[in-house]
Amino acid sequence: MTPGTINYFYLVAAALVLFYAIKQNNIKQWILLAASIVFLSFFGVASVIVCISLSVLNYYFAKHAHRTDFNFTKLALINTINIGILFLLRFIVEIDLNPKLFPAELGITQKSFFALGIGFYSLQNIAFQIDVFKKRYKPDISLMAYTLGNVFFARLASGPIHNINTFQKQLVNLPIKFTEENITVGIQRILLGSIKKFVVAERLAVDVNQYFAHPFDLLSSCDALFACIFYTVELYFDFSGYIDIAIGSAKLFGIQFSENFNMPLRAKSISEWWRRWHITLINWFTQYIYYPISYRYKSKRNLAIVLSIGGTFLVSAVWHGLGLTYLFWGLIHVFYLVLEAFSKKNLAALEQKLKPRLYAALFIPITILLVSFSNIFFRANNIYEAFGIVHTLFDWNHFWPPLSFKDWLLHGERWDVRELFNFRLAAFVAVLYLVFEQKCLGIVNENKYSIFRIVFMLLILILLGVFDSGGRFLYMEF
Repeated sequence: MTPGTINYFYLVAAALVLFYAIKQNNIKQWILLAASIVFLSFFGVASVIVCISLSVLNYYFAKHAHRTDFNFTKLALINTINIGILFLLRFIVEIDLNPKLFPAELGITQKSFFALGIGFYSLQNIAFQIDVFKKRYKPDISLMAYTLGNVFFARLASGPIHNINTFQKQLVNLPIKFTEENITVGIQRILLGSIKKFVVAERLAVDVNQYFAHPFDLLSSCDALFACIFYTVELYFDFSGYIDIAIGSAKLFGIQFSENFNMPLRAKSISEWWRRWHITLINWFTQYIYYPISYRYKSKRNLAIVLSIGGTFLVSAVWHGLGLTYLFWGLIHVFYLVLEAFSKKNLAALEQKLKPRLYAALFIPITILLVSFSNIFFRANNIYEAFGIVHTLFDWNHFWPPLSFKDWLLHGERWDVRELFNFRLAAFVAVLYLVFEQKCLGIVNENKYSIFRIVFMLLILILLGVFDSGGRFLYMEF
């Protein structure tokens, strides 16, 4: 069961009926918790045990530490446990281990240790402990509300990351009955996210997977360029599609999530990209990694810039995965951002000289290309494959593709009709949406009910959606 699939909507519908049939606020919270545990159980026993156990552990630890003396040693202990469990489970799932270590006769495999959403709720648990330690707020939240903050099905798999204390305040004032705004905005955001995922991302995934599955020594530099750009667009539509479904699902229950994207493909620099992309994650890293390092070395400005950016993206890289590919991805962004920070005055002068529109026309494509280059390491299966694609990308002696991309794009030669249709339709919808992205977001966030708008979006999804993959989202692995 993943967001956007029919089973997910059955769960949401059942939870909605019970939610609005009950008037008592505390029972509404239990309904959401029960629905979330049902959702989590579809991903295995480990997902349920780990999430619930870490929630209970962090809750009672913070309560006890706050009543006594919450010192740095205690903070280090609980967050070492949080980080240790995260990396232990990541290690078991991601690293190639001997199958004999897992008793298959008991139904235990290496994938049995996959814990859905552990990367996201681990960050929430760590932030909760730090905030209580620094006395930013008291741990007066209930155990049920704290657990629901971690396990809530609408955001469990891939965020957005939220402050549990802020989330708890919304639980106190859950709606008693349907409101036009909650239902209208909720349904429209869910439909928008589903269109992004099943009409665009799933179709682009066919072409992206073919490129990355092809022996890279047979690709041309043009192939490699298309592959990394297509993947960046696919990742955006896939991940932002999930976030739209999550925000819409929560809105149906009167819960407001933070926006996680702000049109990143219009960013004119890498720093602006990170202010627009995966906003709640970068805000977490900024508050708990970047600012502390920057403050520690505030007397040495240049050193503070390098160390704070380096530390932030080193942690971000390791959070995404244990492979060398993620490490190189992080180092590339460290290089981008440090170079940009030291060139800030020159870039500002250039923007003033070129005028905003011309500057944007020049630097938006450059930013997309730089991000797409880094995403080679984010997408590649291993470091050998990543460097092979990089070598191919800069092999200008073989620029035009031996895969006959030109013939495929224009005439469909050497490619079947379905592949050609997939690419053309995905490209058309993606470009159309990106051009009118701001207007589209404004329309789906309107709280005025429109049956025409909803039916139109539903028809696009039903007629053009591709549902072969089972709806698994890329960021569910984290």
